[in-house]
Amino acid sequence: MLGLYIHIPFCVRKCRYCDFLSAPACDSEREAYLKSLHGQIKAIGERLRQKKSGKHYIVDSIFIGGGTPSLLSSDQMQALMDVVRESFYVADDAEITAECNPGTVTRKKLCAYKRAGINRLSIGLQSADNEELALLGRIHTWEEFLDTFKAARNACFTNINIDIMSALPGQTVLSYQNTLTSVLALHPEHISAYSLIIEEGTPFFDEYGETDCAKKKKKDAAKLLPSEDEVVQMDELTWKLLGEAGYEHYEISNYALPESVCRHNLKYWHCEEYLGVGTGAASYMKTNSSGDYCRLKVITDTKAFSEIDWNDPLSLDKCFAECDILSLQEQMEEMAFLGLRTKEGVRLSSFYERFGKSFNEVYGEVVKKYTAMGMMKADETHVALTLKGMEVANWIMADFCG
Repeated sequence: MLGLYIHIPFCVRKCRYCDFLSAPACDSEREAYLKSLHGQIKAIGERLRQKKSGKHYIVDSIFIGGGTPSLLSSDQMQALMDVVRESFYVADDAEITAECNPGTVTRKKLCAYKRAGINRLSIGLQSADNEELALLGRIHTWEEFLDTFKAARNACFTNINIDIMSALPGQTVLSYQNTLTSVLALHPEHISAYSLIIEEGTPFFDEYGETDCAKKKKKDAAKLLPSEDEVVQMDELTWKLLGEAGYEHYEISNYALPESVCRHNLKYWHCEEYLGVGTGAASYMKTNSSGDYCRLKVITDTKAFSEIDWNDPLSLDKCFAECDILSLQEQMEEMAFLGLRTKEGVRLSSFYERFGKSFNEVYGEVVKKYTAMGMMKADETHVALTLKGMEVANWIMADFCG
């Protein structure tokens, strides 16, 4: 089974916190990119069929991300899905997700997406407070989000994720609580709750990236980032309110109603094979029967990608910027720190089957250290973080990397 990620690097306007590979583009630039994207999908599908002696890979999850994939017209989305089905065998019960920004879709477009095979939407809300949305540089209001959510339900989407963010400029514990309760009132099947990270190269880094507290105090108080204590309170509110509403905290930043976990993202956390197409997309694929894994990354220059001649026998080699064979140690580290992001944790039998070593043989001292601190729990089948451990997950996971 294979997961497929498709990157659409277009947006209406770049958000002030965003460091993703995305930018506004005109219609002709979008068309050129999509034509090249179709070429890449076909070329990779053919290469993988050669590897499997003419057999198609079975794709059981697809995630169309960006950028803003919902900028694609109905015809463009249909054409994209047609090419995917020509190049791969898509399982009848495949989970097919498209990211969607409020204000970029109508009920009619969403109905067309549904006909194209999209069966899950991930809607980027971020906040229910219009002032916070404006500070983020989002193109929509809370009211426009509600219109989009209603349109999705009217188009018969029964599997919807809503993205929200905490630790935003000007955000208070009370305003974040209002975002949580407002989203819960809509009963989405899935909620992704992220804490804002200030990334270099973004307008937010220029404004909030200083380490000098005196500089921060000079800023308009309404635009100050929440304190560490306030961020902790926001995290606790997330766990409490979503848990009480019946959402399973199945991964550090993700919550789902029963039977609604994101199957595609579980592939990443379980170190299963996935293929990424489009600019900047990453892949994690087995290279041979001996179990070696390779990490590939597509070039990040959208213009150069759009100009690739897919009739050229060397086109596939030209489209990848990186191709790294992972060492056994790197593979073990990834299975450890990615698995520990999930509530289930690392399945000990899976670790042994893949590497021929027990998890405790490799990481026993680290497990013992954090178990004693109440940050990790272990039994005969799994090793996982406790809620206390999830609070400082990045710190713990550093101990699993050489």
